[in-house]
Amino acid sequence: MRIFAICAVFCCSTLLAAGERATLNIFTSPDNANIFLDGNPEKEISGSPFENPAMLTGEHTAFLIPTIESFVPATYNFVLHNGRVFEINHDFLRRNQVRDAYSLSPSEYHIETNAGFLYFNEFSPNAIYTMPFDFRLGLPFGFGARLAFPVQEREINNFLLGLQYNYFPLQIGIALDWISPRGSGFSAVRAVILAEQNVLFLNLLENLVYEYSKQEKAEFYLRAGMPIEHIFLPYLAVREKIHLPLKSHIFYAEPGALLQVSNGFSLEISIPLAILGNAKKGFGFYFGLHSDFSFGKESKRDIPKTSKIIWDVNEVSNGEYKKFCEETGREIPAKAKIKELEDYPVLHINLKDAIAYAKWKKKRLPTTEEWKALAATYSNSNLNNFCEVRKLSKVYEGPIINGVRNFAGNAAIWLMPENESTSVASFAGSSYGDSFDTCKKKAMLTDLSSPSGNEFVGIRLVGDF
Repeated sequence: MRIFAICAVFCCSTLLAAGERATLNIFTSPDNANIFLDGNPEKEISGSPFENPAMLTGEHTAFLIPTIESFVPATYNFVLHNGRVFEINHDFLRRNQVRDAYSLSPSEYHIETNAGFLYFNEFSPNAIYTMPFDFRLGLPFGFGARLAFPVQEREINNFLLGLQYNYFPLQIGIALDWISPRGSGFSAVRAVILAEQNVLFLNLLENLVYEYSKQEKAEFYLRAGMPIEHIFLPYLAVREKIHLPLKSHIFYAEPGALLQVSNGFSLEISIPLAILGNAKKGFGFYFGLHSDFSFGKESKRDIPKTSKIIWDVNEVSNGEYKKFCEETGREIPAKAKIKELEDYPVLHINLKDAIAYAKWKKKRLPTTEEWKALAATYSNSNLNNFCEVRKLSKVYEGPIINGVRNFAGNAAIWLMPENESTSVASFAGSSYGDSFDTCKKKAMLTDLSSPSGNEFVGIRLVGDF
């Protein structure tokens, strides 16, 4: 008996908790990030900024993926409490810094500095050390400027001035540089095509460099990294340097790792190995510091301020509507009198009685705007779950997604009119009478009907808080 009582209490508490709601707001910089909630493989229809006022309480996860691949995705685990607003403000980390290579920068104002120490041994007593310095200025619309000069043997080895343009939708760019090696008596112009993309589980960065000078050179650079926990990037880079026309060449393999310490600071370690070619061979060690000082960024918080509501998890059943009729002296619908149908949604209710029932429950019908806001939180796979069943189901059957059961299929719902005595009424959603494809299509739409009601339109209420 005690076990039965414990189970009854647990079931009741679970049912009560199912009706509790909270609001989730997500802001990101840069915005327009793709949002995946609770492991759903379908992204939310609305990117960041994002608001869902009808989230179920309890534990949730949010996976945020920036539209620019040079930024690092992020995962949040959090708990929502009834009637409260939970807000995520996230600045995406960057992972595109790299030693002695060209990388894509965000299309915003920022100053990037890269410094490090490279010690290279040519299998001889004459080891070489270099301290590379690289300053980059990021400008809007993908433009950027670059100044670099390495210090070798306590002297500046060369100067490099460059301009770069990035085309972010395809994550490609082009750079033009002027370089003047110290003491060489000549200058050179470099043309670079660069690209960065994610392929399967890898992050790829490619450079193709051509140097026009007295000593024509070409260089190819490829870095393949596998992000771990989105902030640690072990990688293997390969670099081929060629003196044209094929006078000499050298091939490097560089295993390394990039650690994103904070939004504007990262560490890089690599071990360059010169293993092929008829030029110098040897091995080295590089340790670098990368920083990014962004400015002029504004967090976009243009989520419209709407009143907070709680959607009923279930549609109104025949049994619930029957109690309303008994207490108010209204005529009980024929199907509401049948015991076997008391758990099914009440249908054939006119708009006037639906409004009266809502007032009796101290709630109301949803507005068109509120219904559209809820509909925007559903993905294609969500609708598949609802529309696969082409029959009228009990109101407590089916999965709860975004705080609502049977959002599509089962019964369409009445919407609150501007005038209660209207001659044309609005309803929303699909019903059990629709085919699979029609169910998914009509689930996101509103329609007009006679206020007298029909066999496909039921009632779902909302409460203000």
